[in-house]
Amino acid sequence: METIKKLDLTNLDDMINLRLGIQNYDSKFLDELEILISEKELRERTRKYLMQSLNDNLHMFGYFIDDKLIANCGFYIDKHFPTYNTPNGITGYICNVFTLEEYRNKGYQRKLFQDVLSNAKKMGITYFKLSSINVNAIKMYESFGFTLSDHMYTFRMD
Repeated sequence: METIKKLDLTNLDDMINLRLGIQNYDSKFLDELEILISEKELRERTRKYLMQSLNDNLHMFGYFIDDKLIANCGFYIDKHFPTYNTPNGITGYICNVFTLEEYRNKGYQRKLFQDVLSNAKKMGITYFKLSSINVNAIKMYESFGFTLSDHMYTFRMD
């Protein structure tokens, strides 16, 4: 049986495992000097973050097959000054988009992503941001209408 549902702390360990899946995938593209903590430390920090943020400013959703979490996707809410294109001052930042390898390319994440956007819209979020280095994920985001913007700068404090 396939279901999509909002995740809560009863799904904590599964969410952490999928989050580490993303990080391990992305770490293939990082220089060793950019990896600042161990996987064990990342796991503990992720647990703490989820326990503090889940269903507060972070909303996570999961795709289940026979009660197994095979994909997750979420968004966190960024509240800021109102702008012309975000008059309520709320931006949704898509995060933690990941599907277990054996379930990829079967449309599960697409269905989940659509559900996440629908839930975010019900919460009044009309403007979204995300970042990705995964070519397949970028294709999916673009199919939903996401476009690349060159207005973002980053800075890492030493």
